[in-house]
Amino acid sequence: MIVEVILGIIAGLTHIIAFLIYNKQMLQGLSRPNRATWMLWVFISTLNCASYIVMSRDIVKGFLPIASTIACIAVFVVSLFKGKLSKLNLGDEVALVIGCFSIFIWWGYHSATYANLLLQVCIFISFIPTYRGVWRDVATEKALPWFIWSSAYILTITVVFLRWQDQYQDLVYPINCLLLHAGVGILAFRRKD
Repeated sequence: MIVEVILGIIAGLTHIIAFLIYNKQMLQGLSRPNRATWMLWVFISTLNCASYIVMSRDIVKGFLPIASTIACIAVFVVSLFKGKLSKLNLGDEVALVIGCFSIFIWWGYHSATYANLLLQVCIFISFIPTYRGVWRDVATEKALPWFIWSSAYILTITVVFLRWQDQYQDLVYPINCLLLHAGVGILAFRRKD
Protein backbone atom coordinates (compact mmCIF):
# COMPACT_ATOMS: atom_id res chain seq x y z
CA MET A 1 0.00 0.00 0.00
CA ILE A 2 2.81 2.43 0.76
CA VAL A 3 4.32 1.97 -2.73
CA GLU A 4 1.24 3.20 -4.53
CA VAL A 5 0.88 6.17 -2.15
CA ILE A 6 4.48 7.15 -2.89
CA LEU A 7 3.90 6.68 -6.65
CA GLY A 8 0.71 8.75 -6.44
CA ILE A 9 2.55 11.56 -4.70
CA ILE A 10 5.40 11.35 -7.22
CA ALA A 11 2.85 11.50 -10.07
CA GLY A 12 1.32 14.66 -8.61
CA LEU A 13 4.72 16.25 -8.00
CA THR A 14 5.89 15.28 -11.51
CA HIS A 15 2.82 16.99 -12.91
CA ILE A 16 3.57 20.14 -10.93
CA ILE A 17 7.22 20.11 -12.07
CA ALA A 18 6.02 20.01 -15.69
CA PHE A 19 3.72 22.95 -14.99
CA LEU A 20 6.60 24.91 -13.44
CA ILE A 21 8.71 24.26 -16.56
CA TYR A 22 5.76 25.21 -18.75
CA ASN A 23 5.18 28.47 -16.85
CA LYS A 24 8.89 29.34 -17.12
CA GLN A 25 8.81 28.70 -20.88
CA MET A 26 5.66 30.77 -21.19
CA LEU A 27 7.18 33.68 -19.27
CA GLN A 28 10.29 33.49 -21.46
CA GLY A 29 8.11 33.57 -24.58
CA LEU A 30 9.14 30.05 -25.61
CA SER A 31 5.56 28.73 -25.41
CA ARG A 32 2.44 30.55 -26.53
CA PRO A 33 -0.51 28.93 -24.80
CA ASN A 34 -4.05 29.35 -26.03
CA ARG A 35 -5.60 31.22 -23.08
CA ALA A 36 -9.14 30.19 -23.97
CA THR A 37 -8.07 26.55 -23.94
CA TRP A 38 -6.42 26.96 -20.52
CA MET A 39 -9.55 28.66 -19.17
CA LEU A 40 -11.55 25.71 -20.46
CA TRP A 41 -9.04 23.28 -18.92
CA VAL A 42 -9.49 24.93 -15.49
CA PHE A 43 -13.22 24.19 -15.72
CA ILE A 44 -12.84 20.67 -17.13
CA SER A 45 -9.95 19.77 -14.81
CA THR A 46 -11.93 20.82 -11.74
CA LEU A 47 -14.92 18.73 -12.79
CA ASN A 48 -12.68 15.84 -13.82
CA CYS A 49 -10.83 15.89 -10.50
CA ALA A 50 -14.00 15.87 -8.42
CA SER A 51 -15.76 13.21 -10.47
CA TYR A 52 -12.65 11.01 -10.70
CA ILE A 53 -12.12 10.98 -6.93
CA VAL A 54 -15.80 10.26 -6.29
CA MET A 55 -15.90 7.61 -9.04
CA SER A 56 -12.73 5.81 -7.95
CA ARG A 57 -13.43 6.29 -4.23
CA ASP A 58 -9.66 6.57 -3.86
CA ILE A 59 -7.81 9.75 -2.98
CA VAL A 60 -4.46 8.15 -3.84
CA LYS A 61 -5.60 7.74 -7.45
CA GLY A 62 -6.74 11.34 -7.21
CA PHE A 63 -3.34 12.87 -6.37
CA LEU A 64 -2.59 13.66 -10.02
CA PRO A 65 -5.98 15.20 -10.88
CA ILE A 66 -5.72 17.36 -7.74
CA ALA A 67 -2.25 18.55 -8.74
CA SER A 68 -3.42 19.05 -12.32
CA THR A 69 -6.34 21.23 -11.30
CA ILE A 70 -4.25 23.45 -9.04
CA ALA A 71 -1.56 23.78 -11.71
CA CYS A 72 -4.08 24.47 -14.51
CA ILE A 73 -5.39 27.38 -12.48
CA ALA A 74 -1.82 28.67 -12.04
CA VAL A 75 -1.01 28.41 -15.78
CA PHE A 76 -4.24 30.18 -16.67
CA VAL A 77 -3.54 33.02 -14.22
CA VAL A 78 0.06 33.40 -15.44
CA SER A 79 -1.08 33.30 -19.08
CA LEU A 80 -3.47 36.19 -18.40
CA PHE A 81 -0.49 38.39 -17.61
CA LYS A 82 1.05 37.49 -20.97
CA GLY A 83 -1.73 39.04 -23.04
CA LYS A 84 -5.40 39.05 -23.85
CA LEU A 85 -7.71 36.11 -23.46
CA SER A 86 -8.40 34.57 -26.84
CA LYS A 87 -11.94 33.68 -27.81
CA LEU A 88 -13.38 30.22 -27.44
CA ASN A 89 -13.57 28.50 -30.80
CA LEU A 90 -16.35 26.12 -31.81
CA GLY A 91 -14.52 23.08 -30.42
CA ASP A 92 -13.96 24.86 -27.09
CA GLU A 93 -17.63 25.79 -26.94
CA VAL A 94 -18.64 22.18 -27.66
CA ALA A 95 -16.30 20.95 -24.91
CA LEU A 96 -17.73 23.55 -22.51
CA VAL A 97 -21.30 22.48 -23.27
CA ILE A 98 -20.41 18.79 -22.82
CA GLY A 99 -18.65 19.68 -19.57
CA CYS A 100 -21.77 21.44 -18.31
CA PHE A 101 -23.87 18.50 -19.46
CA SER A 102 -21.63 16.17 -17.43
CA ILE A 103 -22.63 18.11 -14.30
CA PHE A 104 -26.29 17.41 -15.03
CA ILE A 105 -25.49 13.74 -15.72
CA TRP A 106 -23.70 13.51 -12.38
CA TRP A 107 -26.51 15.18 -10.46
CA GLY A 108 -29.40 13.69 -12.42
CA TYR A 109 -28.14 10.12 -12.50
CA HIS A 110 -26.04 10.30 -9.34
CA SER A 111 -23.17 8.87 -11.34
CA ALA A 112 -19.70 10.35 -11.09
CA THR A 113 -18.62 7.56 -13.46
CA TYR A 114 -20.86 8.72 -16.31
CA ALA A 115 -19.83 12.32 -15.67
CA ASN A 116 -16.13 11.44 -15.67
CA LEU A 117 -16.35 9.36 -18.83
CA LEU A 118 -18.18 12.19 -20.57
CA LEU A 119 -15.49 14.61 -19.39
CA GLN A 120 -12.89 12.52 -21.21
CA VAL A 121 -14.61 13.52 -24.44
CA CYS A 122 -14.33 17.17 -23.32
CA ILE A 123 -10.64 16.74 -22.61
CA PHE A 124 -10.11 15.21 -26.05
CA ILE A 125 -12.00 18.03 -27.80
CA SER A 126 -10.23 20.69 -25.74
CA PHE A 127 -6.85 19.46 -26.99
CA ILE A 128 -7.76 20.11 -30.63
CA PRO A 129 -6.68 23.81 -30.62
CA THR A 130 -3.35 22.85 -29.04
CA TYR A 131 -2.77 20.13 -31.62
CA ARG A 132 -3.75 22.50 -34.43
CA GLY A 133 -1.46 25.22 -33.08
CA VAL A 134 1.55 22.92 -32.73
CA TRP A 135 0.89 21.39 -36.15
CA ARG A 136 0.87 24.84 -37.78
CA ASP A 137 3.83 26.17 -35.81
CA VAL A 138 6.04 23.79 -33.87
CA ALA A 139 7.41 26.76 -31.90
CA THR A 140 4.10 27.28 -30.06
CA GLU A 141 4.95 24.50 -27.60
CA LYS A 142 8.09 22.85 -26.26
CA ALA A 143 8.08 19.07 -25.92
CA LEU A 144 9.65 18.69 -22.46
CA PRO A 145 6.68 19.56 -20.22
CA TRP A 146 4.33 17.48 -22.37
CA PHE A 147 6.56 14.42 -21.98
CA ILE A 148 6.88 15.03 -18.23
CA TRP A 149 3.08 15.23 -17.97
CA SER A 150 2.92 11.96 -19.92
CA SER A 151 5.24 10.29 -17.42
CA ALA A 152 3.00 11.46 -14.57
CA TYR A 153 0.05 9.73 -16.26
CA ILE A 154 2.11 6.56 -16.63
CA LEU A 155 2.73 6.67 -12.87
CA THR A 156 -0.99 7.19 -12.24
CA ILE A 157 -1.87 4.23 -14.46
CA THR A 158 0.58 2.19 -12.39
CA VAL A 159 -1.15 3.38 -9.20
CA VAL A 160 -4.54 2.36 -10.62
CA PHE A 161 -3.23 -1.13 -11.33
CA LEU A 162 -1.58 -1.42 -7.91
CA ARG A 163 -4.89 -0.45 -6.26
CA TRP A 164 -6.99 -2.49 -8.71
CA GLN A 165 -10.59 -3.24 -7.74
CA ASP A 166 -12.07 -4.23 -11.11
CA GLN A 167 -12.86 -0.61 -11.89
CA TYR A 168 -11.88 -0.34 -15.54
CA GLN A 169 -13.33 3.15 -15.70
CA ASP A 170 -10.49 4.35 -13.44
CA LEU A 171 -8.09 3.77 -16.35
CA VAL A 172 -9.94 5.91 -18.91
CA TYR A 173 -8.84 9.31 -17.60
CA PRO A 174 -5.11 8.59 -17.18
CA ILE A 175 -4.87 6.69 -20.49
CA ASN A 176 -6.76 9.42 -22.35
CA CYS A 177 -4.51 12.12 -20.92
CA LEU A 178 -1.34 10.08 -21.45
CA LEU A 179 -2.13 9.77 -25.16
CA LEU A 180 -3.17 13.42 -25.55
CA HIS A 181 -0.16 14.86 -23.71
CA ALA A 182 2.31 12.52 -25.42
CA GLY A 183 0.80 13.47 -28.79
CA VAL A 184 1.45 17.17 -28.18
CA GLY A 185 4.99 16.33 -27.05
CA ILE A 186 5.63 14.32 -30.20
CA LEU A 187 4.30 17.10 -32.43
CA ALA A 188 6.32 19.72 -30.55
CA PHE A 189 9.44 17.56 -30.79
CA ARG A 190 9.45 17.34 -34.58
CA ARG A 191 11.95 19.51 -36.42
CA LYS A 192 11.05 22.72 -38.16
CA ASP A 193 11.15 22.39 -41.95
